[in-house]
Amino acid sequence: MKYILNETPIRTSNNFKINDITLDLNIEEKELSKINIKGEYKESIKENFNSKINLKHNKYRYIDIEASGDIEITSELETNYLVDQININIKDNSNIVIRYTGNGYNNSKICINASKYSKANITVINLLSKDSISLISFENSIDESSDININFIDLGGKIRLSNYYSVLERNSINTFNNLYIGKESDRIDLNYYMVNKGEKSNSNIEIAGALFDQSNKSFKGIIDFLEGSKNAIGYENENCLLFSNTAISKSLPMLLCHEEDVSGTHSVSTGKVDEDKLFYLTSKGIDEEEAKYLIMIGNFNKVLDRVNNKEEIIEIIKRSLI
Repeated sequence: MKYILNETPIRTSNNFKINDITLDLNIEEKELSKINIKGEYKESIKENFNSKINLKHNKYRYIDIEASGDIEITSELETNYLVDQININIKDNSNIVIRYTGNGYNNSKICINASKYSKANITVINLLSKDSISLISFENSIDESSDININFIDLGGKIRLSNYYSVLERNSINTFNNLYIGKESDRIDLNYYMVNKGEKSNSNIEIAGALFDQSNKSFKGIIDFLEGSKNAIGYENENCLLFSNTAISKSLPMLLCHEEDVSGTHSVSTGKVDEDKLFYLTSKGIDEEEAKYLIMIGNFNKVLDRVNNKEEIIEIIKRSLI
């Protein structure tokens, strides 16, 4: 069955073929895989799942968490099928790690509700197998004077759709860091939208990626300054390295402004590996594959430096390339 998914809220010319993604999917609804959580939570099965990716399901697993301190969530697709919503209520300082592993189909919605003056560092790691389908949607409410840093490490699945939607109130900060790697014939579609609603709000999108083989990636990023968001700041940047002549990278960053006294910037960089860097490293006795890996990790550093478990993520990246 054909689905039109991950549609941009602001449309551009159809010639760019970036407004949405059309997929022919045969999804069989099965028993829902379970989720393992370290910490207190409430769990139930609910009906009528939907997210901003817009692929609907009859039933889903609903997890509600009052976040405080360290929390670990692991979802392993034992039954090859999971549809879930993880609702995280941030009350004070929290450090949260969410992992998706296994093989199959995953459609997840992660909702971050940050209360006033709260602070959190949240890392979401997609480690599904290479033949899996991964749909992950973030839908957030960032209250006044809160500071929420979200890291999305997206490494698993032949089809990967991610959607990020966040509304920032006065004096709040929301940083979204995304790292992706595409291999073989992977399809990756990124659709991110951050709304500066309150005065002095600060929204940041930092993306670093690498594409190999015949992988195909589309990035749509929007920062929107609403009326009333005076002195707000918005920043978005994507840096994509191409390791193949047949890989495809498309990017569409946008700034929308309904307020005068704001500061917004966006940038995109896409290109092949720097031959001078590659020559320098190989001249020092490093083989070409290792040299490419080192250049890629260097390209990822802006994102990796914001992750608490940086060494673990680097090791995961290295394993994913084997």
